[in-house]
Amino acid sequence: MSSIERRVDWQGVKKCLADIHQTSPEFLRRSVVIGGGACWFYRVQLEKNADPDFPFPIREATANDPWLSKDLDFTGIFRGDAYKLLPAFVETSTEGQRFLAVNGVRLGFAQVGVTFDPAEVFARARIAQFKSAQTHIEFLVIDPVSLYREKQALAQKRNQPNDHAHLETLNRYVAWEFVTTAERYAKNSNSELAQRQESIAFLLDVRDRALEITNLPNVRERIRALITQNTAEAAFIRELLS
Repeated sequence: MSSIERRVDWQGVKKCLADIHQTSPEFLRRSVVIGGGACWFYRVQLEKNADPDFPFPIREATANDPWLSKDLDFTGIFRGDAYKLLPAFVETSTEGQRFLAVNGVRLGFAQVGVTFDPAEVFARARIAQFKSAQTHIEFLVIDPVSLYREKQALAQKRNQPNDHAHLETLNRYVAWEFVTTAERYAKNSNSELAQRQESIAFLLDVRDRALEITNLPNVRERIRALITQNTAEAAFIRELLS
């Protein structure tokens, strides 16, 4: 099988990231996972939390097919710099073109998205982690709101099955995180200031960049009990949703 034919699930994505980490941890510190690999990351978080109000939207037995990724995409790093950091993964096509591939998965690089700017994505990126063979792997992943907005645009522009599958799951994930963040903020008035500010920042980010999420029926239903309380936190959430 050639380097650009293999299609991977989340375990395959993690294997690629682990091999990249072993070769160059610096690459993972300088780049941000986007695209299908990032969608896999948020899908797994949604499945792990198993919130009955925000289930993973599987509708048919073949629903995994659009999720299989042939590329692992990054932003925030130039292709030339990636070649220098990952020389062991440089391959050459029959046409003489160089590319990077790990475990049969081609690495892609986006210097600009449909809706995002790489510098902004890097600034908003989240630190993700997992263990592989007793090794702690850290990498940067695009934040869920930026990814949600990008998938909205791609679903309209390309109208591909994978874009719609990704978008539906990201819609569910952002809604879940919005609700649980609001609940944590409202119920833990004595939490550390940094944690409170992080919660506020995410709630405002959803309101400003994905307002439709706050109007979903399952979101409104879960938050209804919070906003009836006579607290400063409840007042903030009421204002946020008004």
